[in-house]
Amino acid sequence: MSGRFSDSHAGVAAKRTALVVIAAVVTWQILSVNLSDFFVAQARDGDAQSLQTALWWDQHHPVALARLGADAIRQTQPAAALPLLRAAIASNPADARPQMDMAALYAAQEKVAQGDRLATVANKLMPVQYAAQLDLALYWSAREDVERAVQHLATALVGGRGRLRESYFPQLLDAAAQEQTRGALLPITDNPALYPWWEAFFRYAAGNAEDVGTVTALVDMREASEQVPLSARERDLYIGRLRKDELIAEAYLYWVNGLNKEDMQYLGYLFDGGFEREIVNSTGFEWRASPPRNSGIRITSGDTYGIEGDTALRVSFSGKRIPFRHLSQNLYLGQGTYALSGRVRPDNLKARRGLQWRVDCNAGASGALGNSDTFAGTGDWRDFAFDITVPADCVGQVLSLRSVGARDVDHEIEGTLWVDALRIERKR
Repeated sequence: MSGRFSDSHAGVAAKRTALVVIAAVVTWQILSVNLSDFFVAQARDGDAQSLQTALWWDQHHPVALARLGADAIRQTQPAAALPLLRAAIASNPADARPQMDMAALYAAQEKVAQGDRLATVANKLMPVQYAAQLDLALYWSAREDVERAVQHLATALVGGRGRLRESYFPQLLDAAAQEQTRGALLPITDNPALYPWWEAFFRYAAGNAEDVGTVTALVDMREASEQVPLSARERDLYIGRLRKDELIAEAYLYWVNGLNKEDMQYLGYLFDGGFEREIVNSTGFEWRASPPRNSGIRITSGDTYGIEGDTALRVSFSGKRIPFRHLSQNLYLGQGTYALSGRVRPDNLKARRGLQWRVDCNAGASGALGNSDTFAGTGDWRDFAFDITVPADCVGQVLSLRSVGARDVDHEIEGTLWVDALRIERKR
C-alpha cells in the first residue's frame, strides 16, 4: 500500500515537473518572440545593431534575417546576403520580399532562370502588395522586360496610392514616349477603370511630355479601348496641351469632332452665343466662367423678357473691388476682319467705367484685336457691335467680358448685366 502511494506521489511530482518545464519553455519562447519583435521595431527606428540583438533572441526571426540580407546587398556583399535571405524564406515562405531580393541577386550573377522563377513565385505570393509589386517592377526593368515591369508598376501604383506617383510617373511617361515600349501601356489604356491613378497620370503626361506626339499616342490608345471610352476630362486635357503648344487648328478640329449632335447646332465662329447650354469650363472653344470664391460675382443663365431662345447670360456683382476677367471663350479665327454683335441689358449696374467685350490674340502673337463700348447703368435691351481685325500671325484668340479702368475703384461694380444673341460674322 505504502509502495503504491509512493509511486503515485512520484508520478504526480514528475508531471508537475514536466508542466513546469513546458511552461518555462513556452514562457521563454513567448519572451524570445516578443523581445525579438521589439528589437526589429527598434531597427526600423534607425538602430541597426538591434537586428543582431533580435536574432540573439530568435535566430529564425524572418524579418530580421530579411533585413540583414537586404543590408548586405546594399553593402555589395552578395556572399553574406544569400544565406540570410535563404534563412528568411525558410522561416516565412509566404513573404515575397526576401524572395525578390534573392531574385535580384541571381539576376546580377546571370543566374536569370533561378531569378525569374523566384520572381514568379513572389508575384503569386503577393499579387497586390504594393512594395512587392514595386520590387517586381524594378526586377523586370533590370531584365529589360518593359511589358512586365510596367504591369507590376501599374499594380504597385494602385496599392501605393499617391505615394509612388512623384517617383514613378516620370518613368511611366518615358515608356509612353518611346514607340518601341509604348505598347506596354496597352493593358492599362484598354481598361483604366482598374487603375484609379490613370487620370492623374494622363494629366501629368499632358502637362510634362516633351513632345505632344506622346500625348496624342496615349489618346489614340485610349480611343481604341472597347471597354472604357475616352473621358471628357482626358479629351479636355489633350485639347489644353494642343493649345499650350499653339496647335490651335488641331485643337479646334479635335474639339469640334467631339461635339454631340445637339451641340453642333450652336457651332459658328462663336459657340453658343445665346447661352443656351450649361457652362462647363473646358479648355476647348466654349464658354468658361471662373469667378473667384467669395468674390460676390455670379455668372448664371436665366429667363428674362426680350431674349432670343430660352435663356440669356446673367452676370451679377456685389460691389467688391475685383478686376473682372472671369468670363471668356477661346476662338479660332483665320486672318481677316470680322464683326462681333450682340445685345445687352444693364440692370442697375453701378460702375465708374463699366464692362466691355474685348477680343485679344492669345496664340502666335498678342494684343487687342477689338472691343465694344462700355456698359453701365439701367436700360432696356440694346444692340452693340464692333469689328475684329485678325493679323496673319495671330493663330488663336480669346473673347472676354471685363471691367474697364486703371484704378482699383474702377473695378468696384454692383448690379447685373444681361447678355444675349452674341455672334461673329466674317466681313472680309
